[in-house]
Amino acid sequence: MAEPTGRLHYIDWLRVSAFALLILYHCSVAFFPDLDWLMKSPQTSKLLSEIMMFPRAWRLALLFFISGMGTWFAFRRTTAPLFLKERFIRLFVPLIFAMCVIIVPQVWYERMAHDGYQGSLFTFWITRYFTEGVYPRGNFTWAHMWFVAYLLVMTIICVPIFLFLQSERGKGVMAWFESTAKSFAIYVFFVLPLVLNVALSPFFPHETNKLYDDGAWFAVWASWFGLGFLIARHHATLIGTIANRRWVSFALMLVLTFVMYRYAWWGEPVIGSYENQTILYKTLLFALAWTTILTLIGFGALYLNRQSRALSWLNSRIFPLYIVHQTIILGALYHLLPLQAGVWTTYGLVILFTAIGSLLFAVLAGQLPARGRMLVGLFTRPEQKVPSATSTP
Repeated sequence: MAEPTGRLHYIDWLRVSAFALLILYHCSVAFFPDLDWLMKSPQTSKLLSEIMMFPRAWRLALLFFISGMGTWFAFRRTTAPLFLKERFIRLFVPLIFAMCVIIVPQVWYERMAHDGYQGSLFTFWITRYFTEGVYPRGNFTWAHMWFVAYLLVMTIICVPIFLFLQSERGKGVMAWFESTAKSFAIYVFFVLPLVLNVALSPFFPHETNKLYDDGAWFAVWASWFGLGFLIARHHATLIGTIANRRWVSFALMLVLTFVMYRYAWWGEPVIGSYENQTILYKTLLFALAWTTILTLIGFGALYLNRQSRALSWLNSRIFPLYIVHQTIILGALYHLLPLQAGVWTTYGLVILFTAIGSLLFAVLAGQLPARGRMLVGLFTRPEQKVPSATSTP
């Protein structure tokens, strides 16, 4: 395993894989019989929905955890003001550009599919998108870019905490965290997001992705983000233990997965469901997310910590891939669903078109001048060496 002063390639592998899984998941949501998404297929698959229940349980937790790890590697190299400036530019600029340009076709496709709108994309953009209020009643939205908005806000909020942990007064807290994380008590760290979510749910009962009324779930994502930051900060002393216990983590993950499928996701839910999230359900869900993260980190650090040209390219382009993928998915669904080719054929074609379109967008984005690349989250050319151990988001 690499020392923390070198590049931790396994984190790059996990980051690229996590975003790839997210894109694959988004390609499937239109075919779930139990979920109303931006565009709904008349042909659905219960099997596909049940398969995706497993990654659905931990994919976002993993993304925020990996982003937290990347934040530590960026934070340690600079001062707090420079860090905040860099994070603001890296996250806020692409967020605003996506909201004003890239996301517009998503809403346009949705309005044509659901409301019968017949105007051109350009007409919709200049006459309706900015003038009719905020989605869903209006059109202006950050859609899937909520992840970037949340990441920006929690980064700003967490900087004072990071500074405290770096100070003399924070040494005791860090010593306690490190000693606890080396023990089997690491497996109960999921209690942090669980307690925060349960405590805040009476005030913020629904998961909305709107930030201002999503306090219970923002606390969950911020907890995973913070745990990623702390594990990365103590990477040199913790990763060996996490890797050594990878089979324990894997076994716990399997048991929890079986319990969730048997008593929550198949048949009549006994312990709750995504729609009816009891405390027991959340406990098992968060425990599954945490043991999955520990499993992936443990195996990844041992077997994936190697360099790859393909990995370097994908890691450098994953942000523009993420920015554009949902727009392409909605476009593919709009044109493919009327063909009624069957769930699995249509799903496969949506994945194919999304992969090709997103990769093409990422390639073209790399050819833009510097200011143009900033709009889609590219701050270095692919041939430039990235100095940090990993990157965010």
